[in-house]
Amino acid sequence: MESSKLRAEQRVRDLTTENNAQAERLKQMIADYEQVKTDLMASNAEKDELIGKLNGEINNLSVNVQEKDANIEEKIYAFAYEKQRLTQQVDEYKTQVESLNNEKQQLSGQVKKLNGDLAEVRFDLNRQKEENTSLEHQLNKRGTEIEKLSKQLSTVKAEVQQLKVDMQTKDETIERLKNNVSLLKNEIGK
Repeated sequence: MESSKLRAEQRVRDLTTENNAQAERLKQMIADYEQVKTDLMASNAEKDELIGKLNGEINNLSVNVQEKDANIEEKIYAFAYEKQRLTQQVDEYKTQVESLNNEKQQLSGQVKKLNGDLAEVRFDLNRQKEENTSLEHQLNKRGTEIEKLSKQLSTVKAEVQQLKVDMQTKDETIERLKNNVSLLKNEIGK
């Protein structure tokens, strides 16, 4: 908009300069005319021709000025239209910026909430890790105890097996002795 305005103002200055130049030229022509009129009073034909020529130039200049005025008015109208369009566009951009700022604030709130949730989850995760470490330690300790008890159980089983073997040997000895006692009783009883 500023660039269009500057161009329009430059155009007005150019036209004004040109108009002033033409006005100066017109003044010079009128002065020449007066000189010619004074110098050439006797020559009405040349005077009429010069007056006709000057009137033609004046008409051309008037037409030229009118065309340039119309051109300036057209450019002013175009400038006003462009200014209105750009103003509407700026208003739309402001609305979009406001909408984006609101969305940014909402997203910032969501990010803060998610960061809080993430901190809680990390805290819970660290606590779970500590509990898991503690449970693994207890599990390892119990595994060691189970291994120790398994060794003791193996020892006890070996001892029980040995006792069973001893008991079987003793049972066989007792059975033999019972048989011997029965034989002795039978011999004594005869």
